[in-house]
Amino acid sequence: MDLLLYTFSKCFPCFPNLSSPSVTINNAKYKIIRLLGEGGFSYVYLVSKGSSNSLYALKKIRCPFGGDESFKMALKEIRNYHRFTSSKTPYIIQSIDESVVDESDGSKTIYVILPYFEQSLQDIINRNVLNNTSMAEEEVVRIFIGICRGLQAMHKYKTYGTGVEEEEDALLLPGTAGEEDEGEFTMNGGEMSEMIPFAHRDLKPANVMLPSTDGIPVLVDLGSCSKARIQVRSRQQALSLTDFAQEHCTLPYRAPELLDVATGSTIDESTDIWSLGCVLYACMYGFSPFEKLELDEGANLNLAISQCKYNIPNSGEYSEGLKSLIGKCLRLKSSERPTIDEILEDALQLSRS
Repeated sequence: MDLLLYTFSKCFPCFPNLSSPSVTINNAKYKIIRLLGEGGFSYVYLVSKGSSNSLYALKKIRCPFGGDESFKMALKEIRNYHRFTSSKTPYIIQSIDESVVDESDGSKTIYVILPYFEQSLQDIINRNVLNNTSMAEEEVVRIFIGICRGLQAMHKYKTYGTGVEEEEDALLLPGTAGEEDEGEFTMNGGEMSEMIPFAHRDLKPANVMLPSTDGIPVLVDLGSCSKARIQVRSRQQALSLTDFAQEHCTLPYRAPELLDVATGSTIDESTDIWSLGCVLYACMYGFSPFEKLELDEGANLNLAISQCKYNIPNSGEYSEGLKSLIGKCLRLKSSERPTIDEILEDALQLSRS
């Protein structure tokens, strides 16, 4: 019996009612089925709702000190789930419900109900590596186009109204509120809109979900998503952004300008373009380009990224046009990388050929 309780406690951490673990969010009861993943103060569970047994993902975020930075970051993540609703894009995840609970010890717990996806792009890549198989070019291009459409909605995000929407993006770089690049103002039916590019900041195969074998790709994990354009005006800001990247931007897919952010530099949405090239490479060859160099030649990952050093296999399974997309994304100088519109157009041309 003790072993059974221990097993349940490992499956359902933070849920003391082991006999029938469940949680109620805004009067809707969800049954906890199993733990899907965890990291830091957050846990993700597979849950079912009501008699229909519809499946969802429940993200539970523990904020030990109530109004601290972790709580503000969690609220920012929730805003991101709603932010791109106006874009009417199916390529970015949106939350279904949320709840903030004030605990007796002064901490806060945030619950977020999200769609449940059975597999990620990383799952497919892992299977291919284990089975020594590869993804067909047509499938690679189809998935790549979907990812591009999701990034396009972020990079071309617009707000409507008379002024810039209030954000807590100063959390990214303490003391930099109001220092981001100004957006581009346009008129839409007499209503002023402002283009404020956002960047995902942690694009990788594990953050691309595929609802079914031929389903459209969905970008998930919006915890790092924030305003894309940041002017780094001091060494303190540079160090803060470097620390943020180390914590939130997965190294094999991280743009070189985020390895050691330079004072006086500008960080923008081109960091996602670099990651996009790494994701494309992983779809084709099983690993990010710099992971593969590390595996094949023992290269230092940080050094390989900072020098943009990688190899493209000489196999004939993929067209030169598809391979060229990798090189277009992986430009050491961020200013030389194409926009998401340009990359998407290239990919669409490949799909037509």
